[in-house]
Amino acid sequence: MTPLLLLTGLLASDPAGKPVDLTLEDQFGRPQQLAACRGEVVLLVYGDRRATDACRELGEKLHVAFHPSAAGQPGAKARSAPVAPLDGVPAGKRSPDVVVLPVACVGKVPGAVRELIRSQMRSAMPDVPVWLDFQGAMEEKFALRSGEPNLCVFDAQGRLRLKVNGTPDKPATDKLLQSVQNLRAEAAGLR
Repeated sequence: MTPLLLLTGLLASDPAGKPVDLTLEDQFGRPQQLAACRGEVVLLVYGDRRATDACRELGEKLHVAFHPSAAGQPGAKARSAPVAPLDGVPAGKRSPDVVVLPVACVGKVPGAVRELIRSQMRSAMPDVPVWLDFQGAMEEKFALRSGEPNLCVFDAQGRLRLKVNGTPDKPATDKLLQSVQNLRAEAAGLR
């Protein structure tokens, strides 16, 4: 299936763009806020139950692309791998990170089912917080292609800059990786 790429102000200076406000809970019941990641480029990889494996694969691929030492490492160690330095960042200045966040679009379910889902997620992913969308916020705000991975890219100010609904092919993935690098350069003041 051809990916649907929706560009929203990608790499353009958009002073009118407002940071996105998004708060979801993870599998441990802790609130997670997109605002907590300001200063970094954030990639939210999300999908429904049918897209679980494809989302995991895409999320891992994207994480390793920007954190090469994470390849082949277990969850906690991969998550703490350093970001690859950005060309042009002066010595002593930190390169903006790329934070890949998994979101499970669960849908509206009764409280008892929520607890069962959280328990299953804690067992399956004990080292990596998975944001759980029980309200349909991701589909409502960003659209969702069922059965496939979906992706939102936010700049360091928390503004939505790129959406990919569907499985990106090789050219789309290459463009995505370059776009993220450009957003990192923007965050570092190189653009």
